[in-house]
Amino acid sequence: MNQKTSFKVLVAYSGLAAPLATLYFPVYIFLADFYVKNFNLTLEEIAIIFLFVRLFDAFSDPIMGAISDRLKTPLGFRRFWFIVGMPLILISVIALFWPNSDAAIGSFYLLAWLVLLTVGWTIIMTPYFALGAEISSNYAERSRITLYREAVALSGTMIAAVLYSLGENDFEGMKYIAIFVIAVLPLTVLSCVYFVKEDLQPDLAPKKINMTQIFIAFKSEPMFVRLLGAYFVNGAANALPAALFVFFVDQRLDAPHLAGPFLLVYFGSAILATPLWVKLSSRVEKHRLWCYTMIYASVVFSAVAFLGSGDLIAFLLICLLGGAALSADLAIPSSIQADLIDIETLRGGKRRTGIFFSFWSIATKGSVALSSGLGLLILSYANFDVIGDNTEVSLWVLTALYALVPIFLKISSIALMWNFKLTKSYHVKIQRRLINNS
Repeated sequence: MNQKTSFKVLVAYSGLAAPLATLYFPVYIFLADFYVKNFNLTLEEIAIIFLFVRLFDAFSDPIMGAISDRLKTPLGFRRFWFIVGMPLILISVIALFWPNSDAAIGSFYLLAWLVLLTVGWTIIMTPYFALGAEISSNYAERSRITLYREAVALSGTMIAAVLYSLGENDFEGMKYIAIFVIAVLPLTVLSCVYFVKEDLQPDLAPKKINMTQIFIAFKSEPMFVRLLGAYFVNGAANALPAALFVFFVDQRLDAPHLAGPFLLVYFGSAILATPLWVKLSSRVEKHRLWCYTMIYASVVFSAVAFLGSGDLIAFLLICLLGGAALSADLAIPSSIQADLIDIETLRGGKRRTGIFFSFWSIATKGSVALSSGLGLLILSYANFDVIGDNTEVSLWVLTALYALVPIFLKISSIALMWNFKLTKSYHVKIQRRLINNS
């Protein structure tokens, strides 16, 4: 497991990230705007729906993680669930992104289909991230795998942005995204299932589902709690501007037609910078590399506070420079998580990758729900109008939520991770002890 992952396996594993990431774009960036403008839902209703869905998600993630750790199928512990979750996602995508424009769609419709989409998402994503941590046990190779996965995921996000912009209206744009997911998700699922072989030893699988072991691990190893906290806070820092991006470009910059191009520049910059982060990840300690990217992103993003109507070139440069940090900001924490699980495997004698990643998945989704949901609620209380004129006060509230609050959150995350103790030399010692115990 320490040898370099073949390019074929890397492509097959990373490829599934593209259609899954394509879902993030409409759900977290355009869905609120889409249902407010076309189906007369309020920002407050949508905020409450997002909060409820994520609370529901918090219960399903650990269950899925424990099942994928415990239950061995003819396709192994992880890959079988990709096939199970796929039809749920496909049905939900059609209902949410390709609805009948003449139907009387309300809050219950949005809630029901978002819940089903979330279930399908969880069934695939929790085993998928666990599989990525188990492809290799090498310190640097894990960063390479997660960086390529996130780069492909960002390409999926870019595809969603392009497809959306090709539509003559919101309905066409969302329909194009739905068609892409319907066409590509089955192909990438089958490719990943066929080419990526699982290497989890059956004797390392837990014999029963025991959630208390996870809490014991968190209690006995402070690094788990520290990483989880930093991951949650940084996730909120990334999710808040994502949820408010369309509103910021539309109302603050007065350039609604440029939302798509700005996103393409931002995500394109992240993809182009990935080889640099792959190279640096083999030379710099992971936790410090992550901190450096957050510091860099915060410095660049601070310039947003000075922008106003018509400052399009300046915002384009911010997207170009700030986007370069995104792939590392998303990938490096996952690589650190995989290394931490090795410590728990050594301590407990069982590999609970699925359930551990489910807790980090809860942190990710919880931070997204809380930050985006609370952000929308605060905007609504500040009398922000999605389609009308806004006062200078409501626009400054938008700017503060979009730029200043995320910077404060990233600084908090940096403080948690700067002196993180899991270094490369420490991980090598853990790997040697695992080999000796096997």
